[in-house]
Amino acid sequence: MIHSALILFFLSQGAEPPEAMTLARRAYDAARGGRLEAAAKDLQEASRLAPKNPLYRSALGGIYLKQNKPEEAIAEFRRAVALDAGNSALRANLEKLSLDYGAVLAKAGRFRSGLPLARETAALFPSSAPAHLMLGLFETRNQQNVRAVAAYRKALELDAESADASVGLGIAQSSAGMLKESQATFEAGLKKFPQDAMHRQAYGVLLVKLAEAGAATQDQAVNMLREALRMDPRLAEAHYQLGSLALDHEDVDEALAELSAALGNGLDDSRLHYALARALRRKGRAQEAEKHLQLFRQRKEAEH
Repeated sequence: MIHSALILFFLSQGAEPPEAMTLARRAYDAARGGRLEAAAKDLQEASRLAPKNPLYRSALGGIYLKQNKPEEAIAEFRRAVALDAGNSALRANLEKLSLDYGAVLAKAGRFRSGLPLARETAALFPSSAPAHLMLGLFETRNQQNVRAVAAYRKALELDAESADASVGLGIAQSSAGMLKESQATFEAGLKKFPQDAMHRQAYGVLLVKLAEAGAATQDQAVNMLREALRMDPRLAEAHYQLGSLALDHEDVDEALAELSAALGNGLDDSRLHYALARALRRKGRAQEAEKHLQLFRQRKEAEH
């Protein structure tokens, strides 16, 4: 990224202090030689000497990317975009970098850290469906459910073909207590995206909640969750929900099978380990139950 930015700079006609240009050339050579720290220092100084040149900032952002410093890179690209808001290449780089880093934070479970990034990205790119999709995710994971509803609704307005936005909207509505609205969203989603297993999984979770309130039956929830798993057997949340229901009905063997499938497909939260501890204890497997009880405590502490 530094290469293309500096080449553009050398072709530009804007007058710069000679010292800034010298530093930029030296940074280019240092980067080509793998001396990234030296390149970063030269570009920092070039940016100080020529504060209105966005290419120094974007080049510095490229160096930070090579150094695996995404937060610093995003900050520099933001400064570059602020200096040249009409530069579509700079904006595209910043949007992609922000979305990619948001995905990294989400995968690592760093939802509090990701929320400011998501808000800034959505503000900078108000017409970007992926930006609002990311915002909805981080708001949901931070229990800001009403805000998440608005973010997902905006994402769906911007991209009516986004199954992820439809599912996210339904989940956010459910979490916000908007159960009728959530049910309507999932019903519409099933019609629009009939082959999307995530809609069935999320709708199944909602039906479990509705069954507890007497507004649906457990059979409806179970059938929906099983439909989701027929479409995609790797859906960990569907396995967890079925395991939890089986445990409530004292079908411990079925519960263990489903809960183990949830664990094997990547679910690793406090709910799952507590359910596994309960099921294993009922089977007389006290040592394994204690292991999952300890994991439950660890995950619960990390979640707060």
